[in-house]
Amino acid sequence: MLTIIANLVLMVLVVGAIQFTTTNRQASTEKLRGDGISACTDVARRHLLSRLKLYGPSSIFQLMDTKLIDDPDPQARTSMMTGHYGSADAQPTVVLVSPEQMGASDRQVRDVVNIAPAGGGFLGGQYYRVVVKCQEGSGRESEVEFLFRYGL
Repeated sequence: MLTIIANLVLMVLVVGAIQFTTTNRQASTEKLRGDGISACTDVARRHLLSRLKLYGPSSIFQLMDTKLIDDPDPQARTSMMTGHYGSADAQPTVVLVSPEQMGASDRQVRDVVNIAPAGGGFLGGQYYRVVVKCQEGSGRESEVEFLFRYGL
């Protein structure tokens, strides 16, 4: 009788341990998926800023709809695009922000010793607000909105 009770107690402990590891595995899988989609939004932000460095400010007003090579199956790959949650296609979400909305940023201290005005009206810089969305093949989405200043 004592052996049967000991076996039952051990069986309950083993079942509990299996249940616990299954729950932890599911949580770690979701954490990895969340980290992947978060990394995608960072990649999208960096991609947009690199286009700005290569092609100038007019390039950021073009729609961005790019597939990442993050999965061997082309249907499961993550796509990054300009737009908001729930939109199926890329949308133009790059907006010029007036310096008056930026508070005292137009009066900040600048060192103009080695800066020559470009003649294009960039002295003082221009502010832009951008929304970039990443969408997994399964439909999960993440969105990042950031503000940056381009120009001297």
